[in-house]
Amino acid sequence: MKDPSGCVCEATRDCEKTGLRSPEETPSPPAPILVLGLGNDLLKDDAVGIRVAERLAGVFPNDVEVQSTALFGLALLDELVDRHRVLLLDSYVPEDFGLSKIQEIRLDARVEAGAPCPHFVGLGKILEIMRALEIGFPREVRVLAIPVLDPITFSSEMSSQVQAQLGAAVQHASRIVWEWIAEAKKGHGRDTQGSGRT
Repeated sequence: MKDPSGCVCEATRDCEKTGLRSPEETPSPPAPILVLGLGNDLLKDDAVGIRVAERLAGVFPNDVEVQSTALFGLALLDELVDRHRVLLLDSYVPEDFGLSKIQEIRLDARVEAGAPCPHFVGLGKILEIMRALEIGFPREVRVLAIPVLDPITFSSEMSSQVQAQLGAAVQHASRIVWEWIAEAKKGHGRDTQGSGRT
């Protein structure tokens, strides 16, 4: 940071000495709602969560962030901190694909052992630790588990049967997020009314 004379200001020197961020560099808080597609786009059907996230990008207002990642388990901790609600988009391999359906799972430590999706193994424990340490754990975490046929073959193209489910998965995910947005607006309205009372 420079003043009009071209000199570096004292605030910048202090930040450089201490390693602290200057006010202009302070990161903004994360969006309260996170939609996170999990998977690997090089492993055929394992990419389904990422493909759904791609279709949801730009659909929601600024208080919703849509991302995708190949990380899973404990590596997702940083993404969860300070979020209010999180929707994970993931895949699972059913015993009978023909009889399978998209599942909506409310994630907590109790359901993790029987959870069908491999990418969020360990997340139940993460949430338990976040709650215990009070480090900004999400109020709610849901998983949209999408059935797949082949999540292990190296390919950038998904199975046609899985591809055909994308529309339904996008609609299901959108419904969840828009419900969350509506609930947040109602809560904000109640807070505003309450603050105006004398």
